Amino acid sequence: MQLTEYCRRGIFSPCNQEAEDQLRSRYPDDPLLLNFISLNNDDDYSGLWDLKVFHKINRLCDSMIDDYEEEVIEPDQLYLIVRLIDQEYQNVSSPSLKIFFKSFRELLEKAIKNQKPVFFIF
Repeated sequence: MQLTEYCRRGIFSPCNQEAEDQLRSRYPDDPLLLNFISLNNDDDYSGLWDLKVFHKINRLCDSMIDDYEEEVIEPDQLYLIVRLIDQEYQNVSSPSLKIFFKSFRELLEKAIKNQKPVFFIF
């Protein structure tokens, strides 16, 4: 199964090496142990694009997070995203986006602690 079929429209970080290897292969075949944030709420998803959050991450990390793209941010760059999230959180009034930013920061902190990448799959 392709990665986009397995996990769609979300942000993921593997909890162990097996999950990381399967995510990197783009063809996971087993249930994976992941930290996961769903972006299936269209209003939140649109709000993040309106705030240009993914564009800003792309600039910081030289990445290509976009619709219909899969992108991996390696552990050594995650602290850049944490700083960005902290800044963006101050500018957000939507309660659901505030919850998203808190959850995203927690996922990033776990990934940094465990030295695991973060996968963006839209």
